Amino acid sequence: MHWIRAAPPVQIQLPENDARLLAKYEYRAKQFDEMIKICCCWIGYDVLLDFIPVVGKIISLCFSLSMYNLACKANLPRALRRRMIYNISVDFVLGIIPVAGIVLTALYRANTKNARMLRRYLYERARLNQQATEAHVPNTDSHLNTSSSPELPVGKTTAVASPSSAKTLPKLPPRPNLRY
Repeated sequence: MHWIRAAPPVQIQLPENDARLLAKYEYRAKQFDEMIKICCCWIGYDVLLDFIPVVGKIISLCFSLSMYNLACKANLPRALRRRMIYNISVDFVLGIIPVAGIVLTALYRANTKNARMLRRYLYERARLNQQATEAHVPNTDSHLNTSSSPELPVGKTTAVASPSSAKTLPKLPPRPNLRY
């Protein structure tokens, strides 16, 4: 009995700008939400700033919005941007609650959630771009061509299939223009 060996997973390579942006975002999110582990939860600058009653939470909100602005440089879709803003606003509202807000902010970790969503989106977009480029690579090996039809002479044309019968690829977002 022969065992069928599974194909190795395809390695998805992020573009250089997206990889740099993701690394920067994840580093900041880790510092802000998960700097120290105490007991059962992670504590970062966000929780430490919550000990300053109102000003600390406003500083925390400004920092979260600057991270959101960094993420928006990756040309994110509107739905993802809305979810990120939602997470930031929930974190802000939870942090305003006087005593329980400190614990709730430590448990909610909005920036870590946003980092996960950003990572998932960037890798999915890179996977779709990789599939699209693989689908459009023409077969340049003429000796491997097994079709029985003869090669057309230069200058001759043939009928093209109708666009409705052609397989269409999903429209991908334009490449982001990242500047640091």
